[in-house]
Amino acid sequence: MLKKIPYPQSQPVLQRFELSEEAATVVSGEMAPLQVIEALQANDLYIDLVGFLCHALPMRETIWWACLALEQRMSDWTAEQQRVIADCKRWVQHPDEAKRRLAEQQAETLGHKCAPGWLAQAVFWNGSGSLGEPGQPVVLPPEFLYAKAAAGAINTAAVIPEWRGSDEFNRRAVAMALDLAQGGSGQAAKNG
Repeated sequence: MLKKIPYPQSQPVLQRFELSEEAATVVSGEMAPLQVIEALQANDLYIDLVGFLCHALPMRETIWWACLALEQRMSDWTAEQQRVIADCKRWVQHPDEAKRRLAEQQAETLGHKCAPGWLAQAVFWNGSGSLGEPGQPVVLPPEFLYAKAAAGAINTAAVIPEWRGSDEFNRRAVAMALDLAQGGSGQAAKNG
């Protein structure tokens, strides 16, 4: 059993998001999380695997993982995108409303055509504050909305901008997530 994914079966995680048709043929809710991870990885179903891990890990670990995964492509990001990643890491380390609202502005500026924009969206949608304007009634995001944005960030970073390193990116990203799931920082697997 993984320390940060303490479920005996994967059904509680799988009901949080929709698997692709292909992934649904190789995994089931009765499988342990590690079995699901291994089956998806063995079948190169990384989009589903990233979705599973983002919905299985606790919120802060999920967003931290997305930050670390995007850092694999740091040389591909603009200076503004690099700043967004750094700001998101700061939010994970010391969450507060000002940093969450900064992420909202960054997500609006970058949009959803780049991975750092999705990362900022994950921070804003993390569930710790309202989606509405300050001073207005509190409107909390749907549960696990941050996980969808984090998965969007990681899956987008794997392929955009185009490059030939997506297989290695996915392998390292999954290693980071597994390190986090076992109680690590994700850093040990970052370059390994």
